[in-house]
Amino acid sequence: MNVIPQRNEIPKMASAARLSLSTDKRVHTRIWPHRCLGLNSSNPAAQCTMPRQWTNLSYANVATTSPAAHRVATEWADSLARGGAAEFDADAEKHGMMPLREAASKLLSCDVSDICCASSATGLMCSVAWAAMPSESQNVVSSRAAFPSTVYPWTRVSETTGAEIRLAPYDENHYTDPEDILSLIDENTAVVVISHIEYANGQRYDLRRFSEAARSVGALLMVDATQSMGMVPINAPESGADVIVASGYKWLRGTYGAAVGYLSERAKKLVPGMVGFRSHEDIWDMKSDRMNLPEDASRFEFTTLHFGAIQGLARSIEEMVDIGQDKIWEHDIELADAIIRGATGMGLGVVSPTDPIQRSAIVSIRPPQGADSSQIVRRLQDEFGILVTDRSGMIRISPHIDNTTDQIETLFQSLRTILGYSSS
Repeated sequence: MNVIPQRNEIPKMASAARLSLSTDKRVHTRIWPHRCLGLNSSNPAAQCTMPRQWTNLSYANVATTSPAAHRVATEWADSLARGGAAEFDADAEKHGMMPLREAASKLLSCDVSDICCASSATGLMCSVAWAAMPSESQNVVSSRAAFPSTVYPWTRVSETTGAEIRLAPYDENHYTDPEDILSLIDENTAVVVISHIEYANGQRYDLRRFSEAARSVGALLMVDATQSMGMVPINAPESGADVIVASGYKWLRGTYGAAVGYLSERAKKLVPGMVGFRSHEDIWDMKSDRMNLPEDASRFEFTTLHFGAIQGLARSIEEMVDIGQDKIWEHDIELADAIIRGATGMGLGVVSPTDPIQRSAIVSIRPPQGADSSQIVRRLQDEFGILVTDRSGMIRISPHIDNTTDQIETLFQSLRTILGYSSS
């Protein structure tokens, strides 16, 4: 059996082109259990380990982890397995978040003191929701199109406080008119909560516009940037957002178990809703009769995290900072353009916004009448090794810096085969 080499660590950038921003064609290889031909599938022995090549066009779902991030995370885990606290001592644990804070501050053009780390964006949003804790006389504004984790923390808080949850509607394309969200904001609004980019159709919101509307009534703006950070350039202070959170395993190309958050000056005055031994300003000054919170965003770091995932995500973000966020955005939009051309050429409907102000690198398309999007997605994976996602009856395609236009062309060649289109 031929051994397919694993991806090499990304080389240092020597010119303006890097990864598939150049002509490099990167194929992602994973060792994955496949059924061996000719063996009884009911027999456990029918599972054998064979290399499988994947073309990941689904970064909105799960990224193909940065090789450098994987190496860093694995080296940390290996050192811990080898020597425990001898390899990762008290001082290392105390400062274990700093690499990610520093890397994220560069990506978001903010100060290190504005950044905190978490195990997930959801956990951080929950802590912020209980910190803000809008009262019975107040309301929280968001969209029905938002990812559930963006809204659920506020729903839970409202069950305790009686605050009103106001959700703007979306249309058949999962598009939400920004005016429908803004119109829900009034003098009783405590928090405006939005996804920077909607997960289903890739719609992107103007953060500055929403922050100005929120601040005009004294409300906080919280942004779930899980579907944008790493793809879209974000200047956090200039955005006007009070809280920006993002999981690390999508467009940031990290692994599960690491996330980042940005807090504005007024958000840093909130008392976190979730606390633990790391909440005290000196984590090793352990006395349970007092808790002095740090003055910076790290006050929202309350527990032990997977430091390997944290350090790996930091390494991946450093790579992206080296490449340049503007270059990444330009590259990803070029791939999105190729998807739109391919879909249009097949007569498939493009659901995602295409105007420059609202678009992103997430492109959702509708399959032909009568075709099952979930079956198409499954066949693309099983028969062609191409990863896309089924969302709300749409085929969601979300390429990133590891992808090329050749891979987009291969995707549509595969779709033509699946849908029975003529090759002419």
